[in-house]
Amino acid sequence: MKKIYLVLGLLFLCAGGVLLYSALVVSNNKYIDLGKLTVSNKSIETYTIQDYEDFEKDYLNNQLEDVYITKFLYDGAGPYKTYDLDDFIENGNDYEVGVYDGTVINIHDVGVYEFTGELTGGMIAINTNGLKGEIHIVLNDAILDTDSKKVPAIYVYNKDITYSDCTVVIEAKDGTANTINGGKFKKVSLLASEELDNYQSKYSSEQLTNYTTYTKYYGVYTKEQIEKILFATVTADKEDLADGDPYYYYKGSGAISSDIDLTFEGKGSLTVLSKNKEGIESKGHLTFSGGVGDYTITSFDDCLNTTTDDSENSNAHNDLTINVHSLVAIVDLEADEGDAIDSNGTLKIDGGTVIAIAKPGGDAGIDSEKGTLINGGTVIATGDMLDAISNESKQTFAVFNGKFLANQLVALLDSNDKVVFAYQTDRTYSNLVYSSSSFVDGTYHLYQDGSMEGNSDHGFYTSGTYKKGTQMGYTTIGNMMGGRGQAPEGNPPERPDGESGEPPEGTPPEKPNGENGQPPEGNPPEKPNGDNGQPPEGNPPERPDGEVPIGGMPGMEQNINPVNADFTINGISNVFQGVSKLVTNEE
Repeated sequence: MKKIYLVLGLLFLCAGGVLLYSALVVSNNKYIDLGKLTVSNKSIETYTIQDYEDFEKDYLNNQLEDVYITKFLYDGAGPYKTYDLDDFIENGNDYEVGVYDGTVINIHDVGVYEFTGELTGGMIAINTNGLKGEIHIVLNDAILDTDSKKVPAIYVYNKDITYSDCTVVIEAKDGTANTINGGKFKKVSLLASEELDNYQSKYSSEQLTNYTTYTKYYGVYTKEQIEKILFATVTADKEDLADGDPYYYYKGSGAISSDIDLTFEGKGSLTVLSKNKEGIESKGHLTFSGGVGDYTITSFDDCLNTTTDDSENSNAHNDLTINVHSLVAIVDLEADEGDAIDSNGTLKIDGGTVIAIAKPGGDAGIDSEKGTLINGGTVIATGDMLDAISNESKQTFAVFNGKFLANQLVALLDSNDKVVFAYQTDRTYSNLVYSSSSFVDGTYHLYQDGSMEGNSDHGFYTSGTYKKGTQMGYTTIGNMMGGRGQAPEGNPPERPDGESGEPPEGTPPEKPNGENGQPPEGNPPEKPNGDNGQPPEGNPPERPDGEVPIGGMPGMEQNINPVNADFTINGISNVFQGVSKLVTNEE
């Protein structure tokens, strides 16, 4: 009997320990009300720009609270200023740049931070420098709007883009709807003011004039101050330099920006709206995990982007992984450019419904530098450029390459005329990528126009009733071998600096054996069967604009595959080129 009491006592003791531990964990959580600006029902200590000296003293002496508010964003050398080269060009080198004066909720310790309520005119800044452990941000019906194009709404920062001692997770709490609306940093120069002469060779023409004229834009900080900067340093590429950007700078180019790896999770919903450029940008890995959560990202450049190039850092973190319930990425039609989903490393889609809609022009729905793998989920992606999707993907995908019009309904039916998908969007595109776990080998048919009844997600139907429109066909079929796909009609993209597409100056190289490109003297050889190479007499039948007949044009040898009405799926990778309205020879 004593043994029984002893066992029961130990059980109660263990249970009490668990409860005590749970209570301690809960007590360590910070609950932040964005509307009241309180943390766990207490006012948050606030520093205004007039309190800057007191703030800097407390910062250097490590006397700040885990959560504190500043009416400026501290970058380690001073308050962040909204630098813009155009302002200097317009106003001169003595232009006084303003300090960002919004409400900045600062976090500088590991732990769980739960946000609720609404804040307009502010941002969350998370300092991970020197920390070890996890910072877990929980969004609980939180609405955050910077009310400015010049700062991200959430910025995770660190000097080192490969820093991995501290991890940051953003969770959309189950059953909640959250909205993040932010801008981006303009690039702030990290060229030492006393070393500007060392970088003149990076610029030419107008940009060199600007560089030597607007020294207060390029020489923001001294060398000593730059060593104190807490944000990651970025090195300009050729495109940046052509725009006049500093050779070294810091930036946060998304409504949510991170200098290090960033993970999203949770069963709730998160809407991210970009006021200026990208939606969610990370200089490290970017991961959407758990197979749950509903995300909608609208931007004026890439919706999702891992920005670090391997050439910039040999140990770059730049992979993008998506495993969600749903994710919608739409580049605004007013944007200058933008891929919907862009990775400078690998891109893996492992689960969830993913809708990726690029800006018409030179961008892709899904794009990566080191390979795209579709391993699960349901994916539809549209754009005018096509980046290679790996044949090593675990799930069947198809690419439909042609010319698709804005607001045109496109539907794919199986051999039983059951809807596989239907899609309609507000923009033109040249490439449509589709993948699903239920997409199996077999024969399918593609249609345009007609009408669709059913439930759609941003114009994407996976079931419903389709009234057939016009049947479509294709010219060639193949596998995804890499490279870019069909570009839109219109002017071709500009060539790199100095290239014109014209032959080089000077005398062209001689042809072998004295060839000069002219036909040989004498009569040409006769054609077999009396063929003289002329088209048959009479006018060929007229075709509606853009249509290609099945079997090619009458009277011509077939040097391309004929237009085919049967879209046959066979294996993982399926690419259908020259998709257009199907026309039979009898028409």
